[in-house]
Amino acid sequence: MSGAGGPGAMEGAVGGTHGHGQGHGHGHSHSHTPVPLAGSPGGEDQGLRAVKISAAGLALTAAVEFAFVAASGSVALLADGLHNLGDVFTTVTLWVAFRVGRRQPDRGYTFGFARAEDVAGVLVVLAIAASAVVAASESLAKLLGGVPPLRNPGWALAAAFVGVAGNEAVARYKLQVGRRINSVPLEADGRHSRVDGLASLAAAAGIAGAWAGWPAADPIAGLLLAGVIVWVLVAAARDVLARLLDRVDGEVVDRIEHAAGSVPGAAAVHAVRARWVGRSLHVMVHTDVDPDLPLRDAHALGERIRHAIFHAVPGVAAVDLHLDPAGLDEHDSHGETMHHRGGLRPPRAPRSGAPVDRADRGPRRRVRAGRLRRLVVP
Repeated sequence: MSGAGGPGAMEGAVGGTHGHGQGHGHGHSHSHTPVPLAGSPGGEDQGLRAVKISAAGLALTAAVEFAFVAASGSVALLADGLHNLGDVFTTVTLWVAFRVGRRQPDRGYTFGFARAEDVAGVLVVLAIAASAVVAASESLAKLLGGVPPLRNPGWALAAAFVGVAGNEAVARYKLQVGRRINSVPLEADGRHSRVDGLASLAAAAGIAGAWAGWPAADPIAGLLLAGVIVWVLVAAARDVLARLLDRVDGEVVDRIEHAAGSVPGAAAVHAVRARWVGRSLHVMVHTDVDPDLPLRDAHALGERIRHAIFHAVPGVAAVDLHLDPAGLDEHDSHGETMHHRGGLRPPRAPRSGAPVDRADRGPRRRVRAGRLRRLVVP
């Protein structure tokens, strides 16, 4: 096997997280992180800031509603206040997940703890489901058992509208920050807060109906709300489940292929895989290169390819790049390990990079196996 910079063809892997000024010969110094993690001026993570502010806003909303429950005796308002208080605990769950996700990797959790946010997303979905059950059961109980007369219904109605405004403000804030930092759990919790605003609106409608002389208005509105909650639950569960199953948008894969293929020396790009770990995107990609490149040149080319991917795709935290010798059939270049795949093959897309005849689907030109060198570049 030839030494670094020596002659010989190569097949290998270049991988790792991205950071300049770390002894890789880069002439500039900056770092790449997952989709903006620390955007606040005070250096605090945007996600942590969002959940703190949201928890405070929801707690204040619940406190106002509880204060007017004592003045009105409204059961609907009491239920809405308890619901908002439960959302405070949901938001605290997200806050804990953000805190855990910032812990550094260790020997037991070598990829870190970013998956804590995805676990929190599951808990948020369960909280939405619980809200649907509570809304339906309470509404049915009121519809069948009757509603006690209200005291000061005007105050109760005003407090319900405070709940509407408070939940909508918190929902908009969570959704805005969640989209900016690419946090699916925070977005799911934002949708939950929006549903809670609808819950407060339903409570307001019920109070208004009861005030006007139609006691059944409150439980009927609650049943309609339960259906809305189920609809939001399906959407939130779909997003969280897609993240847990490592789904990425096709556009992300296209951008990875284009970025890698645009680097001079990258003959073809294939077997692109990507997965979100919390808010960090981890990428695996194969690129065909000249089999006669010396190790030093091949490593430098691999770093340029990885660098292009880091800059082209927001949120990329790690790129594992495998360099394949151009012109060699896959059974020759990976014959020793193909039987370990267990029938699974990386997704294969039309190759990009240097101009090639895409109409030619025949076997690639074979290169003498004796010219190959197998290595791993850290």
